[in-house]
Amino acid sequence: MSLQKRLTVLAAAAVAAAVIVASLAAWFQVRASMLDEVDAQLTKRVANLGSIADLSTVTPPGTGYQRRLFSLVQSDPVSVLVVQGDGTVQDDATYGPLNDSLRNLDWLPPAPVSGSSRLDTVTADGTTYRVLSARTGDGDAQVWIFQPLTSMGDTLDRVAWALGGTAAAGVVVATLLGWAVSRSGLRPVDRLVAATEVVARTRDVGQRVDVGGGGRDEIGRLAGAVNALLAGLDDARRGQSELVENAAHELRTPLTVLRNDLGLLARAESGGAAAGVGPEGAAAGRRLTAEDRRQLVVDLDTQVAALADAVGEIVELARGAAGSEPARLTDLAALVDRAVARTRRIAPDVVVEVTVTPPDASAVVHPATLERAMANLVRNAVQVSAPGGTVTVTLAADGAGLHLDVLDRGPGLAPDELPRVFDRFFRGAAARARQGSGLGLAIVAQAAELHGGTVHAANRPGGGAAFAMRLPRRETFPAGS
Repeated sequence: MSLQKRLTVLAAAAVAAAVIVASLAAWFQVRASMLDEVDAQLTKRVANLGSIADLSTVTPPGTGYQRRLFSLVQSDPVSVLVVQGDGTVQDDATYGPLNDSLRNLDWLPPAPVSGSSRLDTVTADGTTYRVLSARTGDGDAQVWIFQPLTSMGDTLDRVAWALGGTAAAGVVVATLLGWAVSRSGLRPVDRLVAATEVVARTRDVGQRVDVGGGGRDEIGRLAGAVNALLAGLDDARRGQSELVENAAHELRTPLTVLRNDLGLLARAESGGAAAGVGPEGAAAGRRLTAEDRRQLVVDLDTQVAALADAVGEIVELARGAAGSEPARLTDLAALVDRAVARTRRIAPDVVVEVTVTPPDASAVVHPATLERAMANLVRNAVQVSAPGGTVTVTLAADGAGLHLDVLDRGPGLAPDELPRVFDRFFRGAAARARQGSGLGLAIVAQAAELHGGTVHAANRPGGGAAFAMRLPRRETFPAGS
């Protein structure tokens, strides 16, 4: 069943329940009101009970008794039964249709003591009566006045039919109105569904959903959330495309060098002549010597290492937070030492000073991701440092979080490079002279984002660059770790 049909059924059911309850309440209220009116009419006759019981004794039969009794009970279709103190029914002191059932004293409710009366509802021969029972003032005679409720029942039946018809009409009207309202209210939902189906069918996440209404209601907010989701997917797809294009461009250079060097070695091993390594060899056109082969092997090793680093960085960047390892409690000093150790082969003559405060600090982090980010910062600082230079690495852990600072005395960063230094494949002027993919600092920014922190770069007073990473302190494990 569609949402529109469900809303229509729910609206009709709710209105039907409300109308039925209201109709029943109205019917019972009408019934109680009519019954109160009957009781009031019967109660008024209590004052005349003595006269009704004494008519037969003070007035001889046939001398206007019926006329006088008629004036006492008025013109209502009531029946009167008088029983004298000795238990005999006063036949000539009756009025109205008294059948045998009404004359049966066994089932009649006994009249209360003198000075009070009681009202009861009884049924005899299929007819329901409201009965007023009382004793005369002297307590000798009992009087029962029977008021048939037939007319009241007929009236209540007509009221019930009227209320039932009104309830049925109300349900029909509620169903039609519910259908119209749900159709109008769900029209933005239909547009939202149609737009998302188009996106799912065409896989074009560049489209946006417009449901009208200015986005102030829940449907507008839902459309805004869907648009934000589509925008995020569009950015992710665009970023993925740029990553692939830039990765292909960055990998093309080391692959070309590898192909040329391997081709040169292959031709040399086959005994053919080959151009020499470098401009002099190309000019001379001489055969490869043992030194040429050694240089080619060294160059191949360097290019393979650079290619492996580039591929690892591309995979790390493409994997992002989704592929990160679970967080766990990690010794921060050991983590920094491992990160620094990964960079020692790059520039062994550069001194890296490490300070961790406190020395036994630990925190819940993604260790491999954070270690790679630290290694990238240290490697970046080591590569720009002069031989014999010093790179300072400090890590402080306190209640506010983790503070990592990497300082060098290199050429620093140009002012126009600072806003872009953490972009993918961006390489500053100083970095273009050395190998690299331009992904190291982008991985640092991604690691900071994974841990809910930030990273920024600045020029160090006196020369050099300063990179600072700020991570919130986390003592508990996130869900799924």
